[in-house]
Amino acid sequence: MPKLLEINTTLGRGSTGQIANIIASQARKQGWESFVAHGARYACCSEVLSYRISNRASDYIHYVLSRVFDVHGLGSHFSTKRLIKEIETIKPDVVHIHNIHGYYANYKILFKYLAKKNIPTVMTMHDFWLMTGHCAYINKSCGKWETGCGKCPRLKEYPAAIFDRTRKNWALKKELFDAFDKNKLVIVPVSYWLEEYAKRSLLRNCNFSVIQNGVDIKVFQTYEGEHSELWKSIDWQKHTIITVADRWTDANGFNDIIALSRIIPDDMQIVMVGRLNKQKIDCLPERIMGIGHTDNVQQLVELYSSADVLFNASTEVTFGLVTAEAMACGTPAIVFKETAGEEIIDGKTGFAIDSVEEIPSLVYECRKNAAEYREYCRNRIVECFNSIKQYSKYVTLYERMITT
Repeated sequence: MPKLLEINTTLGRGSTGQIANIIASQARKQGWESFVAHGARYACCSEVLSYRISNRASDYIHYVLSRVFDVHGLGSHFSTKRLIKEIETIKPDVVHIHNIHGYYANYKILFKYLAKKNIPTVMTMHDFWLMTGHCAYINKSCGKWETGCGKCPRLKEYPAAIFDRTRKNWALKKELFDAFDKNKLVIVPVSYWLEEYAKRSLLRNCNFSVIQNGVDIKVFQTYEGEHSELWKSIDWQKHTIITVADRWTDANGFNDIIALSRIIPDDMQIVMVGRLNKQKIDCLPERIMGIGHTDNVQQLVELYSSADVLFNASTEVTFGLVTAEAMACGTPAIVFKETAGEEIIDGKTGFAIDSVEEIPSLVYECRKNAAEYREYCRNRIVECFNSIKQYSKYVTLYERMITT
């Protein structure tokens, strides 16, 4: 029986933690023995055989070093050495790395070990971090990630630091990736849009295989149950735009949503879901209802199902899982042009725009033809972005890697 070891910041929590769980489950169903190694934070109960790489003290030391010296992913020395001992015990046929950043592992030690041992390795690009000297997300106006980074304009954004080490980080990543046997490493961008960037980066000599993310269509579907108090607190008579993010920053469209709130008419509102503290919620414009971060999937499904449209304001998101989740609940989506979101929608399920000024008229269109959009959106996700179908593609990739 072949063995799979996945490595990720989280286990069963957040998008990448859930993806790792689903992949492990699909691999088991297809005859693999599956393990997940994860960081100390953000782990929840799971049926997957798991190994905790770090502890909170180790994570905190790594965090401090990263915040000061810009050495994100280069702490956790002893934790990673212990992980390697675990790898030698498990003897996986394939190692699949999701997010290696997150203050819990040392990518230099791990990558050198995997390259030396020639272990077939899959790395999913959930963001841009693998191909930059610092940033998890990139600004289109900055092309330093193509040539070597240095003097990073986003040094204060995740993973924030005081001293700039971006040029050295970029050079180290290039050296480590160049050391892999190209037949033993596959980089998996989660969108074709992301692949185009990766092919221009320090990863350009690697093999790529795009596997777009998927949605659990049994969880994300039109909500028909009893409504929560949160749902009841919203005036659904108004035309409603929902927008969702893990955390709200300028990089994922916060300013565009504020700008949108200033031009929508009185019969329209924005429901903004994400990591917003009370102070930030109190400062939001009148036509925005702020809801703090929620791990309650049922509440999220309620909100998706009742909104007229989802607006994904990010121009840097590498796939746009919230877009697909909303569409699975029957809600059409609005995304910006030249983003990964254009791969999720089509002419019958959403709109790609140049500016927020286009949105109000589209919201009226969506409510007017709600039943038609609901059917098209649901069918689009079921056919193209079903999580079981999408994440089973990884197992096919693993099998190809160990038989060639």
